[in-house]
Amino acid sequence: MKVIDFYVNNFRSLSSVKLEGLGGLNVIVGYNGYGKTNLLTALYLFIKNMGSGLDKRSVEDREGEYMLLWKDYDVSKPITIGGVIEFNEDETAKAIGKPMRMRIEVTNKIKYNNKYVEWSLDTLNINNSPPTSENLESVRSLFSFASQAVEYVPIFDQMYFDSVVKKMVEMHRSPINMKRKWYDFVNLISDTIPEIKGVEFWDTNKLVLNIQNLPIYIDLAASGFQRVVLMLFILWLSGSKILLLEEPEVNMYPTLQSRIMKLIKEWTSKNVFQVFITTHSPYVVSSNVDSYIIMKKNNGVSTAIMVRPDEQLKTVLGLLRANMSDLLFSKFIILTSDLAEPSVILNWLKRIGISNEEMGISVYKASNDIELHLWTQMKNLLGLNVIFLGLCDRVDPSLRDYCVPLGREVENYYTKTRLIDVIKRFGINPDEKELRDLTKSDTYSWLVNVFKKRGFDYDKFRNSIGELVTMNDGIEMPKEMEILANKIKSFET
Repeated sequence: MKVIDFYVNNFRSLSSVKLEGLGGLNVIVGYNGYGKTNLLTALYLFIKNMGSGLDKRSVEDREGEYMLLWKDYDVSKPITIGGVIEFNEDETAKAIGKPMRMRIEVTNKIKYNNKYVEWSLDTLNINNSPPTSENLESVRSLFSFASQAVEYVPIFDQMYFDSVVKKMVEMHRSPINMKRKWYDFVNLISDTIPEIKGVEFWDTNKLVLNIQNLPIYIDLAASGFQRVVLMLFILWLSGSKILLLEEPEVNMYPTLQSRIMKLIKEWTSKNVFQVFITTHSPYVVSSNVDSYIIMKKNNGVSTAIMVRPDEQLKTVLGLLRANMSDLLFSKFIILTSDLAEPSVILNWLKRIGISNEEMGISVYKASNDIELHLWTQMKNLLGLNVIFLGLCDRVDPSLRDYCVPLGREVENYYTKTRLIDVIKRFGINPDEKELRDLTKSDTYSWLVNVFKKRGFDYDKFRNSIGELVTMNDGIEMPKEMEILANKIKSFET
């Protein structure tokens, strides 16, 4: 079973989201409060209730709790939720007794009427055609099958994970002819976490991990081991399901995150299950995923962009010397011309109270028109917030509002004594004539010549030298930095 397309309107913070051509492994990213969990919840609501519109389901809302599902709690407009879901031959054989591939498109509307939540059917197609009276019962059976084949795994919910351990106890107690399934699971744990040599249940059904030949109750083991063991068991039991995983990386060391993601990718590639993951982990984002779902928020309204990491995208990232996780976890991208270096811009921004760590700022350099064109493509594809620095005469006129001018090379703002101290650390000791020339020419050209006379390319050291020079609070700074700071703040609001 697999969700191919998904769309939802007017649900919690989500105004209008339409995702088409979803893959087996889908990673949802975005800042806190951008709607990742709301999207995961909407997917769960859709799969669990695909047949509710067909059955004209109605639920009384005595306490008014269901009003929270509506965007801004405005129940005057319906929630629209739907998508396309595909069933393989094994799944239809189980659900309706006939092995056949079926693709069902269903859209439901949810209205709030006099303290009742009412479902109605908006669209229903089977293999691109309206249903007949003969196959309507089959559709109901498939909807019922789907509602039991979705699993929402929260970040941490003690009751949920207690239920997972209970299922583990049941499997461990299974008859001898079923015992092999348990031992296969134990081997999976050891393969994923080599430190764990075995798993057993001791008195009162308490799970014990054999960690490097030392038995430890699971609730006393490292939290990362606890998380991975339970996550592996959920994955192990989830054949033919759709898994909705909320930040599975919590408490996991990076190597464990990578191992889990490698396993998930292997199993989604074999169509064992389909997975949707919300994450803040660069290790999850950098894994081999099928689709990125990028959450965006504007004026309190959440939307989503879906991107497939195809070969063209990977090639562009390589040419720009950027990686996907850095871009997706950056709230703002500053793209500078050759007049500046990224480290210098970041240091200057810190001096006027703009912290790149706190505001999610990354700075890159476009050294030529080809790189500028590729960055513009990346901006449009990923929905990046990009500010262009010193590139106003080269960007498209439609982007001028996102541009800040820069009049000259950043070296011309360096204090001369500080600059000399720094380049001496690099083994460059200017002679008397060169020191006199420093006051007669622009600083960048002077540095290029001084390094060239000694057989070095200044541009290869430029970013490092600039970082060391501008770490000093007494360095002069161009007025354009204030303009840049204001531009960032306008993005923030």
